[in-house]
Amino acid sequence: MKTGFTHSVGLLALLCTSACTLITSREPAATPSRSDPPAVILIPEEAAAPEPLSVLTASQVTESPGPASRQAENVAIAGVAQASANGEEARLAIDGDPETHWNANLHGMQWLTVSLDALHLTARIELVVEQSPAGPTTHEVWLGNGTGMQTLHRRFSEQYTEQGQVLTIELDPPVRVDAVSILTLSSPSWVAWGEARVIGVEAEEPQRPEGDWAWRLQRVAGGLEKPVHLAHAGDGSGRLFVVEHPGRIRIVKDGSVAERPFLDITDRVKCCGEEGLVGLAFPAGYANTGLFYVGYTNAAGATTVSRFASTSDPDAADPGSEEVLLTVSQPRDNHNGGHMAFGPRDGYLYIGIGDGGETGVVVTPGLGPDTLLGKILRIDVGSGPEPYRVPSENPFFGDAGFRSEIWASGVRNPWGFAFDPTTGDLYITDVGDTLHEEINFQPASSAGGEDYGWPAMEGHVCSPFFPTNCSADGLTLPVAAYGHSQGCAIVGGAVYRGAKHAHLNGAFVYGDFCSGRIWALKRSQDSNAGFRQDRWQSELLLLGQAAVPMSKVGVGEDGSLYALNYMTGSLYELTDR
Repeated sequence: MKTGFTHSVGLLALLCTSACTLITSREPAATPSRSDPPAVILIPEEAAAPEPLSVLTASQVTESPGPASRQAENVAIAGVAQASANGEEARLAIDGDPETHWNANLHGMQWLTVSLDALHLTARIELVVEQSPAGPTTHEVWLGNGTGMQTLHRRFSEQYTEQGQVLTIELDPPVRVDAVSILTLSSPSWVAWGEARVIGVEAEEPQRPEGDWAWRLQRVAGGLEKPVHLAHAGDGSGRLFVVEHPGRIRIVKDGSVAERPFLDITDRVKCCGEEGLVGLAFPAGYANTGLFYVGYTNAAGATTVSRFASTSDPDAADPGSEEVLLTVSQPRDNHNGGHMAFGPRDGYLYIGIGDGGETGVVVTPGLGPDTLLGKILRIDVGSGPEPYRVPSENPFFGDAGFRSEIWASGVRNPWGFAFDPTTGDLYITDVGDTLHEEINFQPASSAGGEDYGWPAMEGHVCSPFFPTNCSADGLTLPVAAYGHSQGCAIVGGAVYRGAKHAHLNGAFVYGDFCSGRIWALKRSQDSNAGFRQDRWQSELLLLGQAAVPMSKVGVGEDGSLYALNYMTGSLYELTDR
């Protein structure tokens, strides 16, 4: 069981396009409400005539020149099927015979995953419905694209489905796919599928200019001690502030690490493992006030959020200026969280607190609304009264059963989260247990109050504590996840808004502590059917190089992307030049 960095090296700092319409073959006597916009094509199986499979033309296959046209086919038959329950029958859902089926013998949440034998350019996904009684169902379709990630492609809620229909999702233009996961979140019957078809052709390797995709890590500076976080002050100085786990903040400028720490509070920080100095955040007005905020583990093992002041020397802060704002007792020395960031729109301080759990154990207090464990908090540190004010707009403000600081819940160890400085959207990376690492997305329009699923769910599936039948009711599921074949602990993370890499504009860039892989998660919106829905796709930027173990991916004031190596104390810039 993994608790974060300690899982691999014993040092873990805190981690341990489709346009669609709705068609039905026969209308029931009483049609359920269809308040959601149509998201799929539903066709009766008996009417799904033996139409010729799609032909992908050269204009659709943009990755490589290839032949003028290639005949698409059902490539799922050559794949491998796995399921949340009754897995020995999962193969029946991809055998080409809709008369045989996989049945979980359980209600949702259940899943079926088809791993293809290669990367395929996919034009359509067809799912033959096995359902009795008929009624509204909620599904998500997730796609893998050869990067090791699976991302949410389509969600449709409360759609009326019935026995024998074919749920068809068109991918226009076709996309590269190596895995398809179908998550059934709710259904009036046991979850089952008669057939899962993936219509496509084997993808050719993309033709790219030499070096176009050759991302690398270029060493900028060294000599840091166990670096876990980096930030900039937004004051026009171009300085990078690197947090050292034992209790110091160092300044890096023009490739050099200042010999004198910006702040040294090693005398009050308990380190290391998953404890130590871990968080640093500069408010928008730092250039005028000189006030900044840190998160660390105090001598008693409690998560501490404090305010400090800089001195007349801009490269030095006053360690004696500390004002402790918030202290959260921790039942154990892992899953402590401690990351923090200021919201770019509201100016409030957001704080990630882990569930305080022990390896393989769900800690009940971390689940309750009367504790700050396992939560994202939001507080106002700029308008008084001291030590902070709870915004009245917080989702549980005034509710006697909840701590009013709570902004969101259901997180395990939200070590790295980041705001998009342009849109105000929030990306939350949450370290998993034994199955998946995940990314949750909270749009800027959110009023808060989301439950991101832990411990019922881990990633986009049920957690080991609810292995065959967890409920997704009331939960907000992640938008991307990866398994432990790709690494051990997700590390955040920054939304790229720089000028060097135009195609990454608006992408969330993150990595993995153990493997050193770095990905970019891209969001797009589909409005072809008269409504808007997010789609997600991952891009693998780096397979893993010098920054292993990688403790942070972040940005500088000019938008440059950086990564930290926890062991060697090195700072790298991520570049494609």
